[in-house]
Amino acid sequence: MRIAAILAAHNEADRIGPVLEGLRPFGLHRVLVVDDGSADRTGAVAAGHGAEVLRLGPGQGGGKGQALRAGIARLRPDAFDFYLFLDADGQHDPADLQRFLEHLAAHPRTDFLIGSRFLDRAKIPPKRWRTNALGTWTLGRIAGVTWEDSQSGFRMIRKKVLDRLDLRSTGFAIEMEISMKAADWNLRWAHIPIRAIYQPGPVRSHFRGVMDTWLIAWESLKC
Repeated sequence: MRIAAILAAHNEADRIGPVLEGLRPFGLHRVLVVDDGSADRTGAVAAGHGAEVLRLGPGQGGGKGQALRAGIARLRPDAFDFYLFLDADGQHDPADLQRFLEHLAAHPRTDFLIGSRFLDRAKIPPKRWRTNALGTWTLGRIAGVTWEDSQSGFRMIRKKVLDRLDLRSTGFAIEMEISMKAADWNLRWAHIPIRAIYQPGPVRSHFRGVMDTWLIAWESLKC
């Protein structure tokens, strides 16, 4: 099974290295970091850890969705089986990829695997959990699919599924847009328990809680 990873990164020079090193033991087909206009050394650090780097300059980047779409476009001509997505800021443990692979070994026909942080709910900031749960429930009802953690950035999607989706989102709505559009197909879904990693102290995140949750819902329905 060939897996190509895409990580969207903006000013993550101090965090992306351990994430890439955590992926190294899995021998992935390709690892692509999309540097979304970072002002630091994100691209250089990623390249130093063996990743391919796609740099989005002025007028190209501007959001996670734009970065992921650019990464998908870069990898689409290649031949592999699954896209892997995970965040570049260290909020996902790359070692949890083993759980995805174990599920696929037991259920090889699965099309769409989403990492679920809800089994580690105590580590999720309460405000983030509430807004995520509300958005997950609402959009799941609309799509007719039961999701546990719809906004999780750690996921694997079969290439032949993702390549036929017309994606338009530029920001955080990209993950829900993918899920909502994939829900129109008769897919085999799986929720994989993963660790929730939040560093102590002030939360450093590009995500803006309630505002972005509602933007995600609205943009997902429009796309």
